[in-house]
Amino acid sequence: MSDTISVIAASMHADADALRVIGQNIANAESVAYRREISLGRIGFEQASQEVAEASSTEASALNTAIDLRPGTLKSTAEPFDLAIEGQGFFVVSTEQGEALTRRGDFRQDAQGNLVTQAGHAVLGERGVIKLGATAPSITPDGVIHAGDQVIDRLRIVDVDDTAALRSAGDGTFVLAAGSEARATATSRIQQGFLETSNVQSTNEMMQLMETMRRFEAAQRFVRGYDEMVDKAISTLGKI
Repeated sequence: MSDTISVIAASMHADADALRVIGQNIANAESVAYRREISLGRIGFEQASQEVAEASSTEASALNTAIDLRPGTLKSTAEPFDLAIEGQGFFVVSTEQGEALTRRGDFRQDAQGNLVTQAGHAVLGERGVIKLGATAPSITPDGVIHAGDQVIDRLRIVDVDDTAALRSAGDGTFVLAAGSEARATATSRIQQGFLETSNVQSTNEMMQLMETMRRFEAAQRFVRGYDEMVDKAISTLGKI
């Protein structure tokens, strides 16, 4: 494969991955507390064309993404199991792969009386799995869970110093890269009866989608024209 086609192929590959990320963001625009992904380090068609002009050799690079941790807005639901974190921080939940972090607070009570996520993962407090009583809990802004006059537990709310260590694990949960640890935080406030919205702005995502599509289509036209030029050159040389 020529250097020219290699560079354009790298650009198209990166744009295809970027389209997947944008599509995922748009699809989750209404998901509770969803954090959009951001494409980083892409090889754009313009950059690829410049490298071709400079006769440089470029290999296809994998798309790097980061998680946009800017908060969404809080929406009142008046449901006792709906919780939102005001400020930084994450709830801690127990999954089959170990502990995970989430901002998604649309919790429920399972058949065993445990506070769990919509996917059935147990929400953790300072004493472990949070077991609720028969009555709806009352939760204070500092995360203390009450059943009447009885204190059940306190929600574990943690934060991370290196947000780049967060890896999406699906269903609104995150895990930390090896070697990174979460720390307890006392600055966040819990709002009971509220849910946090997604931080995706659909209009911005659609604009990025159209821009990426135009760049991808331009690369396609370039490859098609280049292929026709090479085919014509071979045919002409064959006649000679």
